Amino acid sequence: MYRCVFIITTFIIIAFSFSFLTPPTSSPGEEVKRFYLELAGDFIREARALQTAFRLPGENIIQQQFKRAREAYKRIEPIVEYYFSFYAVKLNGPPIPFFEEDESDVPENQPYGMQVIEGLLFPHRVPGNEKKLKLQIDQLVRYAIELPTITESFAFNDANNFDAFVEELFRITALGITGFDSQTLTNSLPECRAAINSLQQFFSFYKINFDDKLRSKYDDLQKLLTLAQVYLEHNSNFISFNRMEFITRFLDPITKIVGEYKRLKGLPDNPSGEYFSAINKNNSLFSSTAFNTGRFLDDFTTSPKKIELGRKLFFDTQLSSNNKRSCASCHQPGKAFTDGLKTSLALDGHSALLRNAPTLWNVALQRNLFVDSRSHSLEEQVLQVLNNAKEMHGSAETIAEKIILQDNYSGLYQKSYPAAGNAAQNICNAIACYERTLVALNSRFDMKMNGQNTMNKNEITGFNLFMGKAKCGTCHFMPLFSGSKPPRYYYIESEVIGVPVMATKLNPRLDADSGRYLVTKSRLHLFSFKTPSLRNVALTAPYMHNGVFKTLDEVIEFYNKGGGKGLHIAPKNQTLPFDKLSLSGKEKKDIIAFLYCLTDTTRRY
Repeated sequence: MYRCVFIITTFIIIAFSFSFLTPPTSSPGEEVKRFYLELAGDFIREARALQTAFRLPGENIIQQQFKRAREAYKRIEPIVEYYFSFYAVKLNGPPIPFFEEDESDVPENQPYGMQVIEGLLFPHRVPGNEKKLKLQIDQLVRYAIELPTITESFAFNDANNFDAFVEELFRITALGITGFDSQTLTNSLPECRAAINSLQQFFSFYKINFDDKLRSKYDDLQKLLTLAQVYLEHNSNFISFNRMEFITRFLDPITKIVGEYKRLKGLPDNPSGEYFSAINKNNSLFSSTAFNTGRFLDDFTTSPKKIELGRKLFFDTQLSSNNKRSCASCHQPGKAFTDGLKTSLALDGHSALLRNAPTLWNVALQRNLFVDSRSHSLEEQVLQVLNNAKEMHGSAETIAEKIILQDNYSGLYQKSYPAAGNAAQNICNAIACYERTLVALNSRFDMKMNGQNTMNKNEITGFNLFMGKAKCGTCHFMPLFSGSKPPRYYYIESEVIGVPVMATKLNPRLDADSGRYLVTKSRLHLFSFKTPSLRNVALTAPYMHNGVFKTLDEVIEFYNKGGGKGLHIAPKNQTLPFDKLSLSGKEKKDIIAFLYCLTDTTRRY
């Protein structure tokens, strides 16, 4: 019976989806803008209805109206997030005070929008929050009304539109199905369906633009978009939803078709020049070439000779003042470029440094470096280490003078930097160029996402838990599984999770390391640390900035109890949700099994 209903529903939706695919009389860009304004009008009506529902007694009516309002927002999300990011934050921004990396002069932004409203309405409407709830709803209506009035100065051209469409597909894949912006209500699957529905209609305006080579692909695109919506409708349970299947059957094939269209049409990534992005938006999110490994080169360049020089320097103990320590001393290739210690040793060989040594795999894809995000380039990071009294106890200038004159370096150095220049900067650049080659995106997980049968049932279950019930994917964003936030993967987020100073259940204490606060002096960043990559995590124990946990089992249990909140040591600004995850023993084992699928150190180093 279910199969029959599914087939009939699919047929009806496909028939309906193609009913509006008549060639438009205006340009596709104009049609996209017209349809966006129509959807924006729908959102205004739903927001105003939420205002009306606020005045009614009880909670069921306003809760249901909130769901309708957010689904209406999701239909305009592809456009609003891309063209009007200021309003995206006001309409659906984080539910807690937050810090914007690209607005570092503003120490604290106050939360507004539907995520805040959701927390005030679900699971129940709390009478004591009525004043706050009214303010948030009134603000929502205000910004919703403003939206349609600010479109004239923006070019809804093909390049910008397709850039926005791909970003939305990435957003749904890496954020939407995790419940990233619906963590209390967990209504993200119907919301994803609403976003996909509007994307389908936006793509319909480009039917005549698909040339002969892509005409059949256009039909495939529309069918996949329709079937994705049907799948979401018939698999609406957030906990049991098979995210792996949904991505591989629908979202990723859709993204590949759109990416192929962009490539054949020569549509550039980031055409507006306004956005910072580290990802190439013209292919699958899981392509080995998805990320731009040179994005954070800044004004520096790379070459095979520079890489060769940097590799040699990386393993040379002459980088330290006592000629006993190299970069590889704390970043050992055999340990996924970590050192296996709780915190690294100082140059004296016995004193402990403050923090754990992070892996260097995929460091080229990170904008924020060090666990407190104090550096924004690998060159700067290398320079800080060389000049640090406890790490190398030297100076880049002295090291450069010592090394580049040696016979085994002089020829290679001159070939790498024929224009000479600042020797210290060149040394740092060479090491950074080598570190940028340490990109590994071919784990068993990556192979699975690219069509190979490399993960077993338990590992797939672990992935679905990671991206769903366990909420890991709402901070460790796929596919880098770090804090590099989709869809542009440029800045890396920091989180306050309440890490203890010791792994003990008896009188636990919060680690006193102030973290990113020492850099920004923003109270939001007190005890805040960069969300690390989980790639190769099976090889990088111990864990956390202070190496407090020896095993992945300990880490999972820490999160299962609600982080610092579960240990009753949480700072007031903990950003990790306080809720216990209630994971079973098998679920925890499955998550760890999945994490082992992220191991990939096969690249030459």
